[in-house]
Amino acid sequence: MLEWTGERFLPWITDATIAYEHLHRYAYAATLVKDKRVLDLASGEGYGSKMLASTASSVTGIDIDENVVRHAAEKYCAANLRFLAGSVTSIPIQESHSFDVIVCFEAIEHIEDQHALLTEIKRMLKPDGALIVSTPNKAIYHDESPEENPFHVKELYFDEFRDLLARYFRNIRFLGQRIHPSSSIWPIGASNPNGFHEFVMERGPSNFEFIGEEKRVPLYFIAIASDPAAVLPASTSVLLDQSDSLLEEKDQATRWREEQVAERDETIQALEEAVKWREGQIEELKEGLDWTQQRVSALEKTIASQEEGLAWRAQQVSELEAAKLFWERESASLSGRLQDTQCRLSVASDTLAGIYASRGWKLITKLRSIRDRLRFGKGR
Repeated sequence: MLEWTGERFLPWITDATIAYEHLHRYAYAATLVKDKRVLDLASGEGYGSKMLASTASSVTGIDIDENVVRHAAEKYCAANLRFLAGSVTSIPIQESHSFDVIVCFEAIEHIEDQHALLTEIKRMLKPDGALIVSTPNKAIYHDESPEENPFHVKELYFDEFRDLLARYFRNIRFLGQRIHPSSSIWPIGASNPNGFHEFVMERGPSNFEFIGEEKRVPLYFIAIASDPAAVLPASTSVLLDQSDSLLEEKDQATRWREEQVAERDETIQALEEAVKWREGQIEELKEGLDWTQQRVSALEKTIASQEEGLAWRAQQVSELEAAKLFWERESASLSGRLQDTQCRLSVASDTLAGIYASRGWKLITKLRSIRDRLRFGKGR
């Protein structure tokens, strides 16, 4: 299935207004091409070429997208229908003046060189052939719309559209198309005697489908009765609401939904402000956390400094312990030397005591005493 990009209409999209516009154009064109050879330029998905082929003798669809052409050829198979890939400004068909009708819906505004398109159309048309072409009214579609169509290259005002076609065709009739709310009155079980064409469709499982008269279900019955036959014609009639009241109701509903969305946006904004406030609180907590982390860092530095002091003190203690051990060893050495000296002193004392106790020492002592007396006596 092709992907919806907005560039071309696809039968299964859910936008009813776009479906009305595209399908009505092709249904209308199908009433004008009976038994004619038709060229459908910018045929896209292929639904329109298939509709034209229901009345035309043959239809050739041209589109620049090969993937789209392949899809159309696989989906819409008919003996009088074919699809070719190519540009509408350089149509891939050699035989000139070979088509009775050329259909070109909603394509001219996609092309910058619109004269190249018209030149190719004149090359392909028979001398008595006709072009059925449509394009958006720039005054409404562009100037009064807030949205831009990114796929439109060169939209046209009515005067521009008229002047462009007048350069290539002598007789031109213009019709207008616009979606309006409407009421339909139609004859039940009878054809339209005045040639008025009314197209009825309903949405099927995947896309809009045209339906026959037998499937139309009226909400009201209207009877025209008389004694003479055929006093009044029972013809189809369509009532259009020029004020577009139904669409206005839809717009009001849309505006109500927009108001609801606006209220939700305000709620979301309030929630966002609350989130910002909480984010502010979180930011303050982060600042407090940063301050705490700075304090922790300062304390860690203090602890590191204290640990360095403790390490220095431990080194001092180690050095003192080493000095203590040294002096303990020195003290032990001195104690040994002291004990040895004491032993030697004791021995000397004992020796001296022995000398003092000996007869020789006593004799020497007496001799010294006599000498002293003699020395002191001489002094007197």
